[in-house]
Amino acid sequence: MTRLVRSALFKRQVVDVAVRYRAKAGAAIALKFVDQVDDCIRFIATKPQACAVYTRIGGREFRKWRLRDFPVSVFFRLEGRELIILEALYAHRMNIASRLPDETS
Repeated sequence: MTRLVRSALFKRQVVDVAVRYRAKAGAAIALKFVDQVDDCIRFIATKPQACAVYTRIGGREFRKWRLRDFPVSVFFRLEGRELIILEALYAHRMNIASRLPDETS
């Protein structure tokens, strides 16, 4: 069985994005966002290999899966028996390959 690990950065990002959606679009949209993040995590946990490889760095594969109704992708990697959820980023900020090794060591 794979152990799911959510990084502190991922947790902060989800809260920050949900707070922004609530302030700008209302509680219903913020809740929809959080529900879709949960759905995304469940999918990743059951079918990580179905997710696109975003980049390979130092022998590690970093994968992503996009939320259905929001311009946000969840980035993760598999390491041994752990599935490590790294970040939840807006599409326009997705050039993250250069910082992945520093934040995932």
